[in-house]
Amino acid sequence: MPDASTLVLYDISSPLRPRSFAPNPSKARYALAFKNVPFTTTWVDILDIPAVRKGLDCPATRKLDDGSDYYTLPMVRDPRVGKVVGDSFDIAIYLDDHFPDSGAGRLFPLDSTRTGLDYLSPFKDTAYYAPITTNMGSRHADYASFNFHVDATFTFSGNVGLCMPFLPFNPETAESAKAMMAKRAHLNSWDDTRTEGEAREMKKESARASLETLAHYFTVHEDGPFLEGKHANYADIIVGGWLNMMYSCLPPGEWREVKSWHGGVFGLLHDALQEQVFFRS
Repeated sequence: MPDASTLVLYDISSPLRPRSFAPNPSKARYALAFKNVPFTTTWVDILDIPAVRKGLDCPATRKLDDGSDYYTLPMVRDPRVGKVVGDSFDIAIYLDDHFPDSGAGRLFPLDSTRTGLDYLSPFKDTAYYAPITTNMGSRHADYASFNFHVDATFTFSGNVGLCMPFLPFNPETAESAKAMMAKRAHLNSWDDTRTEGEAREMKKESARASLETLAHYFTVHEDGPFLEGKHANYADIIVGGWLNMMYSCLPPGEWREVKSWHGGVFGLLHDALQEQVFFRS
């Protein structure tokens, strides 16, 4: 049973819970599982995120293109010290600082080969209605750079576009959530996210091609499935967070296609990370 000292993960609620579906909460859940740190989950409807963050005095870490605050999840609250951490990358750093040798070890290992951390996204300069977090000035700057470039590739290459029509909104607030997100993305309606037939096949091919360079890094160490071979680090979790979104949202047949891309490296990574996760409520 959790007690008053147990960490609390704030995650986006959906009909899929206790599974995370959004990429950044998925990163935080993977990191907590990696460290084997006991935690509970507080599920927050997407419309309630601003109020919950403000209630915990946790400022937004991003802004929308109109200059307004963009309140997102995850957050982790540590009731032992009254600390709230409101960004997935900062959560990983916090866990390594406060639970350095727990679970599978360090998320940012001191003896890392740094495989893949020099990855550069072809979409790194793409403008977006909700600019990607750079974590500029963070410790572990090479991992922060990797996080930015991976986020850029998955966001702008068509991967997110493939998932958007299938985002698992809570039924009671689905229409309001779709209207909010369509407005943010400057769409006429949420229906504009749908693509079918040849247009969707073209989007899938664009998404597949965009991941070719990133996939190569997962073949450097033949004893994979992780970037450094048999041992995962936070870079694997960064990619895994996006793969979990695709697994959670895409139709099963399309997810099987994604798992097979580039020799199956992303499918192997996803399966290996899933084995480490306990979906606790």
